[in-house]
Amino acid sequence: MGNALQLLVDLDHDAMRATVELRWNPATAVLVLASAWWVKGPLLVAAGWCADLRNRRLVPLVALAATVSFALASWLNAGIKAAVDRSRPPSEMGLQAVGAVPGSPSFPSGHSMSAFAVAAAIAVLAPRLRWPVLALAALIAFSRVYLGVHFWIDVLVGAALGMAIGGLIAIAFRRLAARAGSSRVARIPATENSPTCQPTIVPTITSSGK
Repeated sequence: MGNALQLLVDLDHDAMRATVELRWNPATAVLVLASAWWVKGPLLVAAGWCADLRNRRLVPLVALAATVSFALASWLNAGIKAAVDRSRPPSEMGLQAVGAVPGSPSFPSGHSMSAFAVAAAIAVLAPRLRWPVLALAALIAFSRVYLGVHFWIDVLVGAALGMAIGGLIAIAFRRLAARAGSSRVARIPATENSPTCQPTIVPTITSSGK
């Protein structure tokens, strides 16, 4: 078990070095932007609001599921990080990061976990936005490795956990919405559901008296 874990860590380090060597100034500028805090949360959640507005929902189902997914993923991420307490790449490998290095532990990636949680919730409830939001989440996750603040294992595990959280939240919200809709239909009086009976007009024939 110890040898297998060490092999995995060594592969993670090698993948980290290979990714850092890909740095290119124009790409770095884009990925620094993708790694901003407001992209992983507010921007992705805003996509959920857009889906609700497009479908003219009275209750913003997609936005609510995305928000809950983001909050739950962030909360669970903090707990896992505290339990595992893995060092960041600059401390563990001596690599130079682009920008400031967060003071929290490295595993799993909070950006990756929360971004994929929101993206998965939107993907389930608003299929038209599936690929754009998942692509943005993947870009966010890759940016964390590229910038040198997370290992590949951090972002991959974070993405898997986020997908599971967002998918489950979305399914739960969809079932609640379906139950609410069926309950509303059941409360409608039977007369409202039955076809309207139109009175039949029978013409009368009157004699002319001749």
